[in-house]
Amino acid sequence: MPEITTSSIDDLLSQAEERLQSRPPGSDPKAPVLAAVELSHHVSKPKAKEEKLGVRQPRIAMAGVANKTNTAGSDWFDLPKTDMTPEFKREWQLLRMRGLLDPKHQKKALRATAPQYSQIGEVIAGPTDFYSSRLSRKERKNTILEEVIGSVDKQKLQVKYAGIQRDKTSGKKAFYKKLVSQRRKRQN
Repeated sequence: MPEITTSSIDDLLSQAEERLQSRPPGSDPKAPVLAAVELSHHVSKPKAKEEKLGVRQPRIAMAGVANKTNTAGSDWFDLPKTDMTPEFKREWQLLRMRGLLDPKHQKKALRATAPQYSQIGEVIAGPTDFYSSRLSRKERKNTILEEVIGSVDKQKLQVKYAGIQRDKTSGKKAFYKKLVSQRRKRQN
């Protein structure tokens, strides 16, 4: 399949503009286009009238119906449809893996796919909140990922990783050499 480049898209758009400008001013671009087909030699009946048939274009769905599917409805305060940007996908993936970042706190697993209707916003501290409970400017981050990485205790993760590596290397050649060297030290 050939790749679509910016120049090929620009060429296609310019060709479409030229076709639209070449139409007569009275013609409606939304009007159905009828293709003329003669049926006199295809029909087996001798009394066939010369009729011209055309293909109808289906009508576009009503705008009101399409508008309802863009929101979750008035019961859900017209929550908009999820905008699947790359940033949203990364943050959703991070939210799904939040149990790995903080193993001490168990989190309920989220579904694999993002919700159909969702919205991303910024939490603004209210005037009634204590200053000690607010985040300082230094602690505020642009994305959820930066905020989570900043709050994770790195020492705990390093100790956990070192323990896993120690368990994995036990029983290998390095472990055996270390054991033999300890025996020699005891004998001397």
